[in-house]
Amino acid sequence: MDDTTLIFESVHGSQAYGLAREGSDLDLKGVIVGPAHWYFGFRPAPEQVELHADHFRFEVRKFFRLLANANPTILELLFTDESDHHVCTPAGCRMLDVREKFLTKRVGQTFGGYAMGQLKRIKTHRRWLLDPPKSAPTREAFSLPERRVIPKDQLGAAETLIEQGKLAEADVSTNFLEVLGREKRYKAARAEWQQFNQWKKNRNEKRAALEAKHGYDTKHAMHLVRLLRMGHEILSGRGVIVKRPDRDDLLAVRDGAWSYDQLITHAEEKMKAIGEAKKTSALPDDPDEAALEALCVSIVQEVLLARRS
Repeated sequence: MDDTTLIFESVHGSQAYGLAREGSDLDLKGVIVGPAHWYFGFRPAPEQVELHADHFRFEVRKFFRLLANANPTILELLFTDESDHHVCTPAGCRMLDVREKFLTKRVGQTFGGYAMGQLKRIKTHRRWLLDPPKSAPTREAFSLPERRVIPKDQLGAAETLIEQGKLAEADVSTNFLEVLGREKRYKAARAEWQQFNQWKKNRNEKRAALEAKHGYDTKHAMHLVRLLRMGHEILSGRGVIVKRPDRDDLLAVRDGAWSYDQLITHAEEKMKAIGEAKKTSALPDDPDEAALEALCVSIVQEVLLARRS
């Protein structure tokens, strides 16, 4: 790390959102410009450096790519409170000066997508809580022979062709399609069994207690609600509000104030609102990548030249 230059670093996560409680981790994320050989040499350069589980630094080009794609975790970083900034060099401040240029309608997909990812985990974990798998699935249970009749590579190729519309059902036998369907269901059941066991093995005790008490993961729910609200705020022209004014409401969700059904209803309504806001949003569809690339190049040049002086 001695041959890299840290140009920006900020507190992130619950501390930055104003949602931290006693024992909350301190998350830090930063941006670095690497040594000259990262940019002019032939060997691949690292895209990020993990100092520890809650402390990451992103190479500036990777950081710009994530920003341009409206990655929620990265986009938020440029809008954290100034009091949360640990490092902000002149090069880093140049990014902050144009942070609005990274805001596009893409936030509808990304903030909404991240939120739906949270919702999928909530639903899966709730299903495992209420009706956990009892044993590993067997081929017999899916009316499949002990050994595959059709080789794995042929099944995979046929599945891909059907999904791409390049293989019509009329082109293959009914028996083949039935076997393919059973193999897919068996494969999905095996994957879920493995995921379930990993979940049981690696569950955080505090999170497990929350799920047991409320019937679903309320911490995931809090971040689901936050992401949906932030996505809607950005599309509505209110900007990226990292330090949450709805802190008390979000912490109430975290403490189980909402029932599972209330959470699902809120998520569905907010996703609709995001869709409507996207239609009328004044934000551009896409970022001005040429301008942002010019800025990225300029920042790298500035830092490399400064090292030589």
